[in-house]
Amino acid sequence: MGGDVWPVFIVSTMAARMLPAGFLACFIVIGSWVSGPILLVIWTAILAGVGKDGFGFFAIPAYLIMFQLPSYHLRLAWWTTLTAFSAASSSLRLGYVLTVWVIALPVLLDAKMPSWPGYLRFMERQLHFKSYFRACSLRGSLEKIKPERSVFAFHPHGATSIGFTVNGLFDESFVQQSKKLTWVIDEFLRYGNPIFRLFCDLYRTDSREIGCASKRCIKQAMSEGRNIGLTLGGFEEATVCERGKDRVVVQSRKGIIKYCLKFGYRIHPVYTFGEDETYYFAGGFTQLRLKINKYKIPTVAFFGNPLLGFLPRPAAAILTYVGDPIECPKIHDPTPGDVDKWHKVYVDALVALFEAKKAEAGRPESTLEVF
Repeated sequence: MGGDVWPVFIVSTMAARMLPAGFLACFIVIGSWVSGPILLVIWTAILAGVGKDGFGFFAIPAYLIMFQLPSYHLRLAWWTTLTAFSAASSSLRLGYVLTVWVIALPVLLDAKMPSWPGYLRFMERQLHFKSYFRACSLRGSLEKIKPERSVFAFHPHGATSIGFTVNGLFDESFVQQSKKLTWVIDEFLRYGNPIFRLFCDLYRTDSREIGCASKRCIKQAMSEGRNIGLTLGGFEEATVCERGKDRVVVQSRKGIIKYCLKFGYRIHPVYTFGEDETYYFAGGFTQLRLKINKYKIPTVAFFGNPLLGFLPRPAAAILTYVGDPIECPKIHDPTPGDVDKWHKVYVDALVALFEAKKAEAGRPESTLEVF
């Protein structure tokens, strides 16, 4: 362990002993996830509400424009220009752009932060991530996992992908079964959310990494034969999530099947029972919200732990099951008919996994709703 990590290790370990089991681990991961959006919303409220400044409604678009620029030179030029404009017009505006300079400098510079090879073990063994929940485990066809050329498609996404995170990303025994493993997540979450970006960089080693769910990233990982983990339903599954309901969004999710065929990969359906128990969700207008999702805009409101609402409910039982692999034939240029055929095989296998494990997971009467 590097000398610069020791203070963090010692302080975190001491804090973990003072807090409920797993609380600090959950706070680090979920807190880093929601921190960026929360800060942007807070500054929007300060500028538009307190300052009565219409610039507040430009705060989030300004940041998104910066992130989409193709090089750090252009990002720096854009934000420097915005800084000069803000300094000449309003102290509150200047406060906002300076906050971004301080917190989001790695995003502006497109910089990689140092990795910490022991991070995964620290989160699981020292901070006891899984112990935050009433029950939490990874089950299923674990003996059929191969070290390469496999996709693990996790369902459902839920609000903050708890099953994917605690029983996937931070399950040391699962991760070690892969020779090389790439987790793919939303591009903005991975590279545009500054504190979560730090978390992802810490996680990186020669054998594991967190990348983005872009075509380029997935094709690169598959060309190297790396195993891949992802939440296939995306935040549309967060939109349809409701307490007491088992729901997945998979009918239109055919892209990963096409790549599995093109590169000759196997794909495991992975289902987490209890993802719907992690938060209380605001429901209603589901079809409208799904239409809004098509524009890459999340439409989910949730509340979990009474102490910190963005944390999940400790009373949830997170039981994740890995299904049998589907061996996709290697087809250099798969046709739409090929993709449709194997997509149906995948959906049928996901439903079969759910039906086979629902009684063991304590939901014998539940039915999987497929969107």
